[in-house]
Amino acid sequence: MQRTVVKSSLPALTGEDGGAVDPDNAEETLRELAMLLSRRLPVYYEASLARLALEADLPQLDLRALVFIIEFGALTTGHLGQLMGISHGGVTAMVDRLEEGGYIFRDRDERDRRVVILRPVEDRCEALIEPELYMLGRLNEIARQAAAGEVVDAYELLTRCVKVFRRDTAQWLENKELAR
Repeated sequence: MQRTVVKSSLPALTGEDGGAVDPDNAEETLRELAMLLSRRLPVYYEASLARLALEADLPQLDLRALVFIIEFGALTTGHLGQLMGISHGGVTAMVDRLEEGGYIFRDRDERDRRVVILRPVEDRCEALIEPELYMLGRLNEIARQAAAGEVVDAYELLTRCVKVFRRDTAQWLENKELAR
C-alpha cells in the first residue's frame, strides 16, 4: 500500500532558535493555540465574569450581555439574542434590567424604526471597560517572566485574531453563516 503525504496548508512557524518548526509540530501548536483561544481561556474568563457579576451585583447572564454590547459598541436586540442563545422575551427582560440599572440605553435604527439598538452608557460601564485588576496583575506577573518581545508578539497575534473573529461574528450575525 502506498502512503500519500499531505503537506500542511498552515503557515510556517518559527522555532526558538529562529529556524522553521517541523510542520507536524507547527500544526499541533496551532491546534493547541486554537484550543486555548476557543475553549480554555473562555472557561477562565467565564469564572472571572462570575466573580465580577457578584461584585457588580448583576446576574451573570446580564453582565455577559453587557460585555457583548460594550465590545460591539451597539447591538440589536435580535443580535444579542442570537449571540446568547436566548429568546426574544428573555432578551427583553434582560435589556429592561440593564436599562433600569443605567448600563444601557435603547435606540432606534434610522432605516428601520422597528429595530431596537442597544448601546452602553459609557459612564456607567467605565469600570467594566477598563482591564480587570486581577487580569492586569496576572498579566504583569507573566510579562515579567517573558522574553523580550514575547508580550508584544502575543499582543499583535491576539489583536489580529480579534479582528478576524469580530469580522466573522458580524458576518454570522447578518447572514447566520460563519466564515470558513
